Amino acid sequence: MPAALQIWSPTFSRSFDDLPASVRAAVERKVDEMGTRLESFPDQRLQGRPEFKLRVGDYRVLYEFDMKLGRILSPLRRQPP
Repeated sequence: MPAALQIWSPTFSRSFDDLPASVRAAVERKVDEMGTRLESFPDQRLQGRPEFKLRVGDYRVLYEFDMKLGRILSPLRRQPP
């Protein structure tokens, strides 16, 4: 299966652009890894919400995915300290 198409929401894009370069690189690596292993990547669904979470350091990438279309939809949230 080819890597999943990543569709970043405007909120994600704005938040992502404000991150330090090292954090942006870590988020990109983790989301890319997930996209290449979408069928076998360990997903963690948020309780009572449709999104899944992906931990990257102090950040969580909240996302939804469509396995049939091979898409990842991602907003970004900072985990409170």
